Amino acid sequence: MKTDDLIDALARDSETPRTGLAPRLAFALIVGLLLATGLLLAFFGMRPDIGAARMMVMMKAGFAALGAGVVLPLLLQLAKPGRAPGWRIAAIGGFVLLCAGVVAAALLGGDPSERFELWMGGAFPWCVVIIPLLATPTAALLGWLVRDLAPTRLTMTGAALGAVSGGIGAMAYAMYCPVDSAAFVATWYAVAIALCAVIGAVAGQKLLRW
Repeated sequence: MKTDDLIDALARDSETPRTGLAPRLAFALIVGLLLATGLLLAFFGMRPDIGAARMMVMMKAGFAALGAGVVLPLLLQLAKPGRAPGWRIAAIGGFVLLCAGVVAAALLGGDPSERFELWMGGAFPWCVVIIPLLATPTAALLGWLVRDLAPTRLTMTGAALGAVSGGIGAMAYAMYCPVDSAAFVATWYAVAIALCAVIGAVAGQKLLRW
């Protein structure tokens, strides 16, 4: 059987709903978040004023969840053999534009002398290091799930998987992050998620091969 024929056969098979896919996906995302939270508590802890700052923490976690949610349809589409991304790429572009708009509005609306601090959070944005680490459990669980679905666009699938995992990792990181600036969150959380996507794209070429 030729490779194209095999892909067509797998694609036809993927039209049949796979029993247990939704529960397995929910398991991967929920357990991944719980494990990321456990890693956060074990190595970093929560911000000391989390009670008073709970609304900002929830908003940052919501932003991270939005980032993961925007990419999730793309991941599920690419997990099926021979499928093109379609409109799902445009949804991600919309999220990027949203981030850019939030950053611009936050910086232009702030005191010019404080714009750099609002953007950088007053120090190195450690979220670009910590979020990919916290994303690892979700990435491993999603990799176990997606590989079983026989994806054929491994690089793009790996990137989508990494971005979703990065969003989950960022949700956990929000409980530790001491910076509440919208410009900081919309910039550096998005950069961290994008970095997870890059890592996923590289790793996916080997780890998602079936």
